[in-house]
Amino acid sequence: MLFQDQKRTGLKKRQQIEHANRRVFLWVAIASVALSFLLVLTQFFYQKWAYNNRVIDAKTKTSNTLTQNLSNATALRQNINALVGNQDLASVKTNPADSNLKIVLDALPSRLDTTALATSLQAITSLSGVAIENIDVPGSPSQDASQTSSSPIEQKFSIVVTGTYDKIRGMVVDLERSIRPIKITNLQLTGSDTSLRAAIDGVTYYQASKTVTISQKVIK
Repeated sequence: MLFQDQKRTGLKKRQQIEHANRRVFLWVAIASVALSFLLVLTQFFYQKWAYNNRVIDAKTKTSNTLTQNLSNATALRQNINALVGNQDLASVKTNPADSNLKIVLDALPSRLDTTALATSLQAITSLSGVAIENIDVPGSPSQDASQTSSSPIEQKFSIVVTGTYDKIRGMVVDLERSIRPIKITNLQLTGSDTSLRAAIDGVTYYQASKTVTISQKVIK
């Protein structure tokens, strides 16, 4: 009887141990699933948090840019109004009906226009009464490619004229007094005071216009 009781007791203990092991295994499995779910959920919320932060940063930068643009637009409007009413500009107009802003655009055009520059140089040189042999304004594709430059872009030209010393001297003075900035880089004179031939190399400038663009950006 004692042996049978011990046998039943041992069997019962093994059953209890197996039952306990199954419970432990079940809890470990549940804990593993819960931990995996928690890690996935944590990663999901972190990605959402990081994405929202990127969106907020982009919106903040956009808002700051718009605020700065509005401020710049106000300052630009004030400067334009000041130019429109500037009496010094008004005093150099060749046509009283022209706006002061046309004088500014004539002084520093917004694009390369070889034809307009050649016409302007012809008009200036003709004032002194010299005879024009040649006016050359070469195109500059490489400069056209620099339209995004924020600095004035150089444009070369050359002029060949004949006349008396006084007429050629007057022509040079007229070039220097032009509303458009002109710099003579080389001047060669041949002949006599009464019959001179002048070959002039010079540069003028134009300023590329600015453009306003609105773009969209996808935040990832």
